[in-house]
Amino acid sequence: MKVLLELAFSFAQIAVGAFGGGLSTLPLIEYQLVKATGWLTSSQFGQVLALSQVTPGPIAINAATFVGFQQAGIPGSIVSTLSIVIVPVLILCAVSCVLKKLEAEKSRKFKDMLRPIVAGLLTLSLVSPLTVTVKNGVMTMAMLVIGILLMRTCKFFKNYPPLLLVIYGIIGAVIFS
Repeated sequence: MKVLLELAFSFAQIAVGAFGGGLSTLPLIEYQLVKATGWLTSSQFGQVLALSQVTPGPIAINAATFVGFQQAGIPGSIVSTLSIVIVPVLILCAVSCVLKKLEAEKSRKFKDMLRPIVAGLLTLSLVSPLTVTVKNGVMTMAMLVIGILLMRTCKFFKNYPPLLLVIYGIIGAVIFS
């Protein structure tokens, strides 16, 4: 029972901080599963990430299901998956109610405030995969700085930040294969 509560609490924390989709939540998922709970090693986290990428569904849900099953079998996978799904639904309902009551201008300002947060989380999602694949820290930092500069200066990447991740993926495939 204690393991199920720990799973529920850990994945609820991930769900609360999960802004911007799966890739932007990678640092938070990694922190929670590797550093905070110790349920996975860095290598195992990389394997879970790879498995989550090749199976249908969002990364966080796939990771929750896998880790929950690993820790407590089928009940663990159910608790973990529900924890990561129910929390954002409840938050979305609450925010939706608040935004409906706000006037249009305040609602737009709120949404504009979320944009840099999501962009920052997407940038952070580059750090973990880069440090795993790139042994040279200088190259990792250079790629990260270039990505940040592109997102800040190029209007195209400001509007479509996930495309920068696609470009980095192509560059990584060319350089490291």
